[in-house]
Amino acid sequence: VTYYHTEDFLMRLENDMYRAIEKEFTFEQKMKLICQGLDEFFMPNIASMVLIKTEVNQLQVFIGDNQTESVPKCCTNNDFFNKVMQSETSTFIENLDEVNIPKEHKQYASLAKKPHGWFIPIRNQQRQVIGVFSIFSQKTQSDQMLKNMFRKMGALVALAYSYARTQKKIWDLAYTDITTGLPNRHSFVNTIEREVQQGQSGFIKILKPSEFHQVVELYGREIGDELLRQLAKRLEQDKSESNEYVARFTSSSLIMTTMSLHEDLNDYEMRIKETIRQPFIIGGKQIYITLKTGIASYNDDININDAIRFADNALSFAIDRPGTHTEIFTTEKNDVLVQKMTVLNHLSEAIKNKEITVHLQPKVDLRNGEIQSIEALARWISPKLGFVSPAVFIPVAESAGKVREIDVLILETVLSWLSERQRLGRKLVKIAVNISPDHFYYTHFVQDTLKLVRKYNIDPSYIILEVTENIGLVDFQSAYKIIQELKSYGFKTSVDDFGTGFSSLSYLQQLPFAELKIDRSFINAIEDPATLAIVRSIIQLALNLGMISVAEGIETEEQVEILRALGCTVG
Repeated sequence: VTYYHTEDFLMRLENDMYRAIEKEFTFEQKMKLICQGLDEFFMPNIASMVLIKTEVNQLQVFIGDNQTESVPKCCTNNDFFNKVMQSETSTFIENLDEVNIPKEHKQYASLAKKPHGWFIPIRNQQRQVIGVFSIFSQKTQSDQMLKNMFRKMGALVALAYSYARTQKKIWDLAYTDITTGLPNRHSFVNTIEREVQQGQSGFIKILKPSEFHQVVELYGREIGDELLRQLAKRLEQDKSESNEYVARFTSSSLIMTTMSLHEDLNDYEMRIKETIRQPFIIGGKQIYITLKTGIASYNDDININDAIRFADNALSFAIDRPGTHTEIFTTEKNDVLVQKMTVLNHLSEAIKNKEITVHLQPKVDLRNGEIQSIEALARWISPKLGFVSPAVFIPVAESAGKVREIDVLILETVLSWLSERQRLGRKLVKIAVNISPDHFYYTHFVQDTLKLVRKYNIDPSYIILEVTENIGLVDFQSAYKIIQELKSYGFKTSVDDFGTGFSSLSYLQQLPFAELKIDRSFINAIEDPATLAIVRSIIQLALNLGMISVAEGIETEEQVEILRALGCTVG
């Protein structure tokens, strides 16, 4: 009878365990299932515990009695338990006072009126010890049948243990960034969504070290990962809110939330500056960084994924600002990005279909009013978007790597127009064409430009190539070589928008430009004494360097008269 009773119990317990696995019960729930089964089977003769080894030299404690709160969830893996786990057989203790087990375990046995202890090692299929059955009983004996029963129950514990470890590995792969050990984006979103369901709201912050890519290029990917890990650790240590959560967002950034809309964002900026005040010590190297942050809020009306997108949007604006900087998302920022993306989506077709056309603006000799040369302006009237300002599509083209195609399209249109005038015997004038820095430093720029000019049989002296004043600061030696080569073929070069950048006068002196163009912002404010002094200095500088001074954006007769008086030759 006992045999069949035992087999029936084991079969029911096994079925319960498989159902628990199928329904994805926690490991704690599965161990409670074991303990409750034991207590019911032996009722009222025993009170049971299952002790499972952890990775930190402790034993995790599970009991079946829901009413007992006094037993701690962990205990030290002491000499007695070690001896039990090393034993091939069970250990029976007549008097629990004689063994070194936690006093809470003894109290648990005493409350249950179970004076004796029976300790049985639990092994997995590889015969490795994973824990101990701790059985407090009224009887002083055990037979072979019960030993077999506990061996089979040990197998069920081992199954649940193995399954839990596998689940943990899967969880770690799915929700942990392997290289830093930080929670990943999936973990972050899941955690915050649970909080939102409970009515929480707060801020999403995306943080990116400005120097991350330089650190990786100099020291390797591992140092970059460690930089993010240490940054996350500092943020964790000095957090002001207990409900703050930090995770890795991308390969170069962290994401953080504070589950409170009452946070003072000025305090956050001060906190960030303090966080990065000291260098990060990585691999024996001191690394100082600046941090960019994009911030957006989430609440009942703004879901987490939208808040993350908005914070990422704000970060893209923060990246363009110097030093440690924080940007908060606004709908205006979103509109700018939407516009850029729309332009980018249509730009390739526009170049392919030659929607970007050339408008010609005369450059007039201010002394006699004659057209001295012409500037070619790129204009885009899209069939779908209408007029798109060059202030919008040129930066988009630069970031997308398409600005060289636009430069070539404009130059070829100009050359085609000059070629047609030459065929008809009409007068030719010099035409200035803007060249982007990316195109200017392109390996085959000079030869490709020369080939295009020869294709249309136009003398290079009719082409003025305009570049920004910062061109020499990028790579002075290369800039000097390119300008000299262009000059040797007969091309002229011009410095566009002078005064708006950070040009070096020593570079300007050495680069053989033919023209110096004064930016229109100075001409607009030329009646201001300080601006007038700057314009006078630029005109004098051009004269001393043997360059033609060109004033951009002249709108009134008064501006013309002032510029004539200052000695400016072209406008």
